[in-house]
Amino acid sequence: MIRPCPAQTVHHLFSYGTLQLPEVQISQFGRLLDASSDALPGHRMTTIQITDPAVIKASGTDRHPLVVVSPDPEDAVEGQVFAISDAELAAADAYEVDDYARVRVTLRSGIRAWVYLERTNGAPGVTDGPASGERGGAVGVDDGAGEPVSVREWLRSLEVFAGPLADFDPAGAPADPVELFLGWLREAVAAGVPDAHAMTLSTIGEDGGPDARVLILKNVDGDGWQFALHAHSPKGRQLADWPRAALTFYWALQGRQVGVRGTAEPASPEQSAADLLARAPSARAEVLLGRQSEPLESSEERDRAFRTALARIESDPALVSPEWTLYTLVPVEIEFWQADKGRLHNRLRYERPDRHSVWERHMLWP
Repeated sequence: MIRPCPAQTVHHLFSYGTLQLPEVQISQFGRLLDASSDALPGHRMTTIQITDPAVIKASGTDRHPLVVVSPDPEDAVEGQVFAISDAELAAADAYEVDDYARVRVTLRSGIRAWVYLERTNGAPGVTDGPASGERGGAVGVDDGAGEPVSVREWLRSLEVFAGPLADFDPAGAPADPVELFLGWLREAVAAGVPDAHAMTLSTIGEDGGPDARVLILKNVDGDGWQFALHAHSPKGRQLADWPRAALTFYWALQGRQVGVRGTAEPASPEQSAADLLARAPSARAEVLLGRQSEPLESSEERDRAFRTALARIESDPALVSPEWTLYTLVPVEIEFWQADKGRLHNRLRYERPDRHSVWERHMLWP
């Protein structure tokens, strides 16, 4: 447990190098610092050669440790965290050479602490002191404890693949990808994944660029994956112009993704009408509005139109919008992706040139 130093303002300082040495603490601060073991996630250790005679004399070496960001977020640098005063923080700044920059980070314990990292020009999150702003115009966020941090630092601190992750052996996968998908979906539902049947539909926009939104899966069978939409909506117009599309499912609790690519084929008007009639009256009334994604002047205008549409549904329960279209994404490629904490993710791709061909399976590199 860290015992705060006798000062009104307390700063936490994480050291992975020579500031942990008793002789350096005595020479720089005039006392031995109270310390607690901790670690800096997402970084790795290297060394740097220094030339400052005073620092070499205090530490006894011209090779000092240097911490840099690691490409592997599982890496961590072990060290000690100290509680120090304003004056001691200034003394630590004076001790460190120009190759270092003081940055505020989140340690493994959750403590927000200063640490000296490699100085890079315009590096986000680098500050010259507690009151100074971030260089390079970097956008900042509040870390939840009132401390400003760079967006990059905040994102790196968020845990991924918290687990426990599901298991997947591609060698034992069935020949039919629909069977494997439904098995994964049932496991996600049983594990309590919210909206496990939600998926991202990706289409090609009128400008040739990608577009995406989240929809609900209607059905899966031997023909493909089904979803429904309004023909005059942006996604409806996009599929009418270019029916190639993709679906992406993500179940974070299991660390699983499924991607489906193929051609979206519209169902018959009778099948589309049956799908719409199975929806709640409020959902059918929203479809009758027929103005999805158009500019809205006011919420009052929207509410009046909705009440009118709902009244039409109530007076004519069989009323359907002819623009409502049920689609089936007929797949030519399906990928199953299982996360691994060590980043050796398991990936299995099913491929076929057309709907009449037999599926081929290929494992993929992470």
